[in-house]
Order: sequence, then structure tokens, then C-alpha cells
Amino acid sequence: MKLPFINSSKALRRTVQRVLTRANKSRDAAGRRSPSQTPYALVSVEDEERAIEYINYQMPPLILVNFSDDSLDAFAVMRQITADPWLNHGGIIALYTGSDTFERVNELKDSNIIIHLDYHDVDRQLGTVLGIIESSQQILFQRALQTDLISSVSGQFLLTADVLLVPAYSNLVANYLFNVGFVDAEAKQGVALVLTEMLMNAVEHGNCGIGKEEKQAHLERHGSIQALIQKKCKDPVIRDRRVHYSYDIHRDHSVHVIRDEGPGFNWREHLQAGDDGPLDLLAERGRGILLARQNVHRIAYNKAGNEVTLEFRHRSSGANIPSVLRDNEIVECQPGDQIFQQGEASDYLYYVAEGE
Repeated sequence: MKLPFINSSKALRRTVQRVLTRANKSRDAAGRRSPSQTPYALVSVEDEERAIEYINYQMPPLILVNFSDDSLDAFAVMRQITADPWLNHGGIIALYTGSDTFERVNELKDSNIIIHLDYHDVDRQLGTVLGIIESSQQILFQRALQTDLISSVSGQFLLTADVLLVPAYSNLVANYLFNVGFVDAEAKQGVALVLTEMLMNAVEHGNCGIGKEEKQAHLERHGSIQALIQKKCKDPVIRDRRVHYSYDIHRDHSVHVIRDEGPGFNWREHLQAGDDGPLDLLAERGRGILLARQNVHRIAYNKAGNEVTLEFRHRSSGANIPSVLRDNEIVECQPGDQIFQQGEASDYLYYVAEGE
């Protein structure tokens, strides 16, 4: 798999290449690579013009972007990508350093960013992110290619206690809904926000048992929630717990089920609370429920309180679908059929929606 990297930093390129080399060796050793899979191959793209040209002609399903690069304007590249539905299709892994750059990247609401990785986290986490993405091929690169053929798609994830990776799962699903035109940009943000909050709750409060007072005291000492979770995970019982997330997506709605392996909580008192007043950002579970009530059509917990079902009603928007991909004609083929031959004249654009 060719992985374009919009970046001019040699040091960062070496780090990414080291991660890809480890990932390729790991896939070979574990025997996970199918005959159709190819090793990750890094493609360096060191200026804005070549970046747009590469994306336009190669249509990569995944792109790495260094947003803190002083020698190229990655934000200018992103403005061109998000303005053109033909370009705005693949997933983006955003690399950065510094809080100012992070804030600017976080404001790119219409982009297909899957996750933000600080320079310091690239060596440790990029390989895991690639593994998450590789297991999600059906929802990574869609751009409305399958909306005429497939009425639903479903899948599932198994999350560890690394909350820094939670956005990768929620953004993959939210980006898919946006790319196939099931939701608009505003609804996409709502879906991503709710899923991120609920998955974080399942890790922090559900599996790790972190309460409001403990979390608040830790943050007031300038600690991070990830550090507190790592401390909790010294207990092997907590370390081995997982969060189970499944999704079932249809044109007009999607259902998401999130279950942790903790003892559960008293969800009734939060659902019965009033809607007025500011959100308590440190509330145990309460903030997630309030956000869900503002963005979700239906929310339901199991009796124990360790599984939540969320139903989103979609607001369809075809504005992000390139005109060349609308009004498609379906061509069904059998193995061995010849679709076209190199060199012959044609005025058709074919793409494989199902099969290979």
C-alpha cells in the first residue's frame, strides 16, 4: 500500500519509515497479509503542488500530513482538498507539534482527519493506528462509491485502554457517513463527538473505574487522563478489560452499541436530570449522556449500565459527492469477463464497488 507523506522533514520521515518497516515485518511474521495486500511503501511528497497532483491522480485511501512543517503549507493543501469533492475522499493522519498547530488542525471540520498524532507519539502509536485502519477498509475509502449498490454496512471494533486512539474509531465511522452522503458536515461532527465521549466513558469510568472526584483531583495536579489510566492498568484485571463497539449503518439511520467490561453505573439518574444548565465537563458519565441527548435520536442502556445503544437519524447530503460519480450504471460481471482492454477507445469510468 503506497502511503503518501506530505512532509519535508527528514527526521520525521525516518521515524515514519521505521514504523512502517516494523509494521511490514509484524504483518509477515503473524501471517496476516493476504495475497492481495502489499507492504506499506512510503511516498515522500515535499511541496503543495505535487501533493494535490498526487492525490488527484493516485486517489490514495490514506494520507499522512505534517501540519507543523515550516517548508510547506499543509493547511493550504487541506483547503484545496476540502473544497474539491474529488480530492476529499481518503483518510488523513495528521502529525503535528505544539498546541497552536493542534488547535488549527482541530478546526478543519470538513476534512477526513482520522486522528491527530503529536511528533512524540508517532513512533509508539502510528503502527497501532495503521492496524486499526487496516481492519476498517470497508469504511475508509468510500466517497459515495457504494451508495447505489449497498444499503447497509456493519462492523465492530475491540478497544484497549489507550484513550489517545479513541478518536480513530469514532472519526472512521463519522467520516464514512459524511463521505457517502448520509450526513452533512455538521451532523458528522455531532456523531464523532458523541461516539468519542461514549467510548472514552467506557474506558475511563467503565473499565478503569475512575470516578469524578478521583479524575478531578488528578487533573488539578496537572496530570493527564492517559497517565491515570496507565496507573489503573497496573492491575491486570483492569488491563485486560476491553471496550466492544459495533455499528450497523443504513441510509436513513445507524445504530451503535458500546459495551465495557466494568460493573456498570446508575444511568437512570442522569437520564432523569434536566436539560437546562451548563455541561459538567468532569461529570462521571453525565456529560456523555447530555451530549448524546443533543445529537442522538435514541439512547438506551442495558440494565447493568455497562452497554449503551445509540441511534442516529441521518440528514442526507449529496453535496460532497463528485458529479462524475452520480447517476451510476451498475455492471455485474462474472469471473473471467473482459470489461475493457488496454488501448481501446472508451468514454466510461469504471470502479470496483464489490469484488476485486
